[in-house]
Amino acid sequence: MDGNSKILYAFRGWIGFVAFMDLGVTAKSFIEKRCFLTKNIIDYDDEEYTTSRILGMFALLKAIVLIYSTLFIHYKPVVDLGKWSLGVTILLYFSETIYFHASSLNPTVVFPCVLNIVTLVGMFYLPIKLDIWGLNMGQDEENTHLLKQAGAARRRKHMKKGY
Repeated sequence: MDGNSKILYAFRGWIGFVAFMDLGVTAKSFIEKRCFLTKNIIDYDDEEYTTSRILGMFALLKAIVLIYSTLFIHYKPVVDLGKWSLGVTILLYFSETIYFHASSLNPTVVFPCVLNIVTLVGMFYLPIKLDIWGLNMGQDEENTHLLKQAGAARRRKHMKKGY
């Protein structure tokens, strides 16, 4: 295994780690009634905690996108979708904290932002540096093999029908 492959696998592990963190945010959002968007605990006697659930669903969607970005990192559109999900998350955290003042600047906000920014920079830099979209990554051989299998199956089907 060459150096580029090791870096690529390490980065895929990093993206998987960020996705796992988002799954943790999802679980926490559904267990606790308070999320980072609420400054203080006021009126949490009722069962209404919509903001926390919305944040949980958003984190779940982001985790799914990042998992797909990890698995299919050799497909540029999937990685672009991962970049967008990270960018929107960073925008959400910054806008809610700095512009709307819905939260204070605390570790609950700072840590995910730093994690997402590092991942976003990596998603812009590493695929270009490693040239994973310029290389075939074994896709041509795999696709050729699948096409041969499909053709053979089609021929067997037509032979049974008597064409």
